[in-house]
Amino acid sequence: MREILRFLGRGSAFTDENNSAFFTSGNELVLTDLPMSSFCKLRRYGPDTLSGKENCDITVLVTHTHGDHTGGIATLIHYTFYVIKRKVTVIAPSQEVADDLRLLIERLEGCCPESFELVTANEANRPWLKDVIPTHHAPQLEGRCFGYRFCIDGENVVYTGDTAVIEPFLPYLEKGTYLYSDSSAYNSGVHISVHELIEKTAGLDIHLYLMHLDDPEKILAAAAGTGAQLAPLFGQQSC
Repeated sequence: MREILRFLGRGSAFTDENNSAFFTSGNELVLTDLPMSSFCKLRRYGPDTLSGKENCDITVLVTHTHGDHTGGIATLIHYTFYVIKRKVTVIAPSQEVADDLRLLIERLEGCCPESFELVTANEANRPWLKDVIPTHHAPQLEGRCFGYRFCIDGENVVYTGDTAVIEPFLPYLEKGTYLYSDSSAYNSGVHISVHELIEKTAGLDIHLYLMHLDDPEKILAAAAGTGAQLAPLFGQQSC
């Protein structure tokens, strides 16, 4: 399979490297969420190495506000503004999530207003951003969890973010779609189990990548023979 998204981490909340994917569009490096573990990798490699572009623009697209998805955003903003002299754009899926992010970034983390731009997906005007897809994850964040549909290099790409269900994304899974889905080895009620995911996408002519992994060995065993793969980590061969 062709690798459309690459990952700085593909683990769930209680792992060493939390989930975060990235891709490049033109001169823009787009990060889907940014935990602290992924900020550390981004700083180590450098945004220009990840993007393959010199002096690239940096955008963070947020799915929801749990710390394992947003914990590195303010540090990235401080770093890019004071060290490499760039301004980060943060895209929120809704106005409510944008308001929560502004509280986190500006008031709690103390980022100065001129160091970042915060916009909603509707305001972002990005050609690669096609749909914002509401989903169900943790009940405490009901109405504030989202996935996305992208068009990247002409490919239809669906990214679930954290989700307990696959149904909101099924209408977007046209033939040849690259689906990057939350996948759990267990029935937790807040993340979709790998067994349910594979069952409900069986027969669809799509490319399925598994991310936000809580137990990679069990998930890989469950996916054996289905064509599903673990999301590809940057700097490593896909498996």
